[in-house]
Amino acid sequence: MPGDVISRPRLFALLDQKAPLTLVRGACGAGKTVLLHDWVRTADDRVVWLTAGADGADSDRLAIELLRRLDVRSANAARAGWRGVREALADFRDSLVIIVDDAALLSRKALVHLCETVAAVPNVRVIAAANRRTVLDDDGVALMLDRLIIGPAELMFDEDEIQRALGGDAESARRVRALTSGFPALIHAMAKRGGAGDAEALLEVSAEAVEEYMRMRVARSGYNPTVIATLVKASFADELDVALARELTADPDVDVAGVLDDAEHYGFGAWSSDARGAVFRFAPFARLLLRRELERAYADDLPRMRRATAKWALGRRRPDVALRIAVADDADLALARDVVIASWYQLLNHGHTVRTVLGAIPISTLKQEPLLVMLLAVCYNAVRVRRVRGLQLFRIAVSAANARDSDLSSIDRIFIWVAESVALRLLGMHDRAAGVATRALKLLVDTPEEEKEGYAEQIPLLCAQLGISLYYGGDHRAAIECFSFGAALAATGENEHAISNLAMLSGIHAINGDIPEARHYVELIRSGRWGRRYLDGYQGTFYRVAEAILALEESDASRAAEHVRAFEHHRATSEHWLTMALIEALVSLRRRQPALGVAQLESLVQLRGREGTSSSARRSLSRPRLLLQLGLGNTTAAKAILDKDSPEDRYETIVERARIALIENRPRDTLRILQSRVAPSTSRLRASAGALRTAALIRTGGPGAARHEVQAL
Repeated sequence: MPGDVISRPRLFALLDQKAPLTLVRGACGAGKTVLLHDWVRTADDRVVWLTAGADGADSDRLAIELLRRLDVRSANAARAGWRGVREALADFRDSLVIIVDDAALLSRKALVHLCETVAAVPNVRVIAAANRRTVLDDDGVALMLDRLIIGPAELMFDEDEIQRALGGDAESARRVRALTSGFPALIHAMAKRGGAGDAEALLEVSAEAVEEYMRMRVARSGYNPTVIATLVKASFADELDVALARELTADPDVDVAGVLDDAEHYGFGAWSSDARGAVFRFAPFARLLLRRELERAYADDLPRMRRATAKWALGRRRPDVALRIAVADDADLALARDVVIASWYQLLNHGHTVRTVLGAIPISTLKQEPLLVMLLAVCYNAVRVRRVRGLQLFRIAVSAANARDSDLSSIDRIFIWVAESVALRLLGMHDRAAGVATRALKLLVDTPEEEKEGYAEQIPLLCAQLGISLYYGGDHRAAIECFSFGAALAATGENEHAISNLAMLSGIHAINGDIPEARHYVELIRSGRWGRRYLDGYQGTFYRVAEAILALEESDASRAAEHVRAFEHHRATSEHWLTMALIEALVSLRRRQPALGVAQLESLVQLRGREGTSSSARRSLSRPRLLLQLGLGNTTAAKAILDKDSPEDRYETIVERARIALIENRPRDTLRILQSRVAPSTSRLRASAGALRTAALIRTGGPGAARHEVQAL
């Protein structure tokens, strides 16, 4: 025995259980032989050790070898074969342990005869070590005699054993265990190189020795070369299903499911299931060893494998994984661009990954793909301390997108302009954002369908973002057309991306007072299968706005309040916070709680920091603030808000001036104010003006004077 072997009493305890058959199964390097040698030194039983070889793999040869090891020289016994073995074993009064190393090299018939012999002789048991599945794993053998399996999970070093082997502290042992899964050959190789130190660096160096060792062992252990090649190619992916494994191997004749099942039995990984089916995940140490061989033997196949794996990750809604795959090792920026175009909106929810992955690429290299620069800029912009860097990258990407001599495709340019519009909007530059959105929408409409076909799933999301920029830029008609276009495109594929457009349409129509249209889109959303994260999250904000307004129109303030509660989780982050504030104020008024409404509104303003006190925010909040003050009976405070913050050129201001005049019992002033040349822009404003005009006419001339206005209202 080597002097540096780490004894493992927890495994000795399993071997001491004296099961008639103990199967020790694990890949080459799992420490099976070393464990058994170490146990033999402590065993009280008599032990016969056989190491199987290809030249003695059949049943008769195994029987003859057993008789020789039992020191039975009789020619008659040799001719009797397994009957002679049973007779010889029956003569032993003490218990006997037969250890068969490399048992997977033996034929099925030899292993069955060995099990039958053990079952017939009560004082004999077998411990078999195998590097892959054999007949000893079958259920039939378990019916023949009691069986104990010590599998790969048990063979791996635990943290205590790692600490004894390498020295260091418990935290280091945990780190090594996470990196190596406790694979014995790796732990042994790391121990030979000094043990303590940087775990990653030590693992990388030790892996070379283990790889060479396993190459020698595989050559003599009877592994099917096709199986090894399949595992090596499959190791390109951290995780994969059967379809991806088949694509990576590019060999339709290989039973990839069976190969991965065997890999699980070796301890190289494990199957798990999720909503999309079964997935195999390689153990970190196994992937490390297999990838070294992959890069050496199949270097020319790596680009194809990278694209296949990235496409698979996108199909499983993991764009962050796809992006990592695209830029790993020799970064494939063209593939990264395809990933971004296919999943732009989803990647915005993985800002940390985008910053980590793309931020590690030199900008001199990254700027070859302006779309990647733009995505990185947007994700930097979301982190306050990185915002300056985001603006620098933003200028680089916009400059590239707007250059006349740029060779960017129409699709690339659309995505960059959409990102530019979003970035400008989030910075509060709504007019500029709307201008860029108009340009992007025109290019999107003019781009031939065949060019857009590969990115059809993303286009509804682009429309949603462009529509929001147009809406906040003041072009509500163009915004509604854009949302309608996006909803129509999404409906053709019945995909989840319709929710953003439908929600915006429902909310805008409800705010504008176009109740039939709002109800139509709300019904479409209600009849869909969108989960709570859509309906209660950013994408569903305007849907909740629509539901709340419809409830208010039906005088159901409690139901309106239930929908408004969905705002709570993203009041601090959503760009729709001003609309939230308006709806919360209206609900508070209908519930006769204007004081609570004031408190909610001012709390939201404080929550938004400097953004909440900007001049544009004060203008937008002037109407809900004014209405709440009127609800409290504070006409003077309402007039101060009107004079200070309300924009004079908008019909909303005219309506509120007329409202205050009516409250102050100046109905003739109400009628005069409403004769403004400025036209109402929405049904709700026309209705508000009509209601005020009706009340003023009743006060000045009685019900008869208001008959025509009442009919119009």
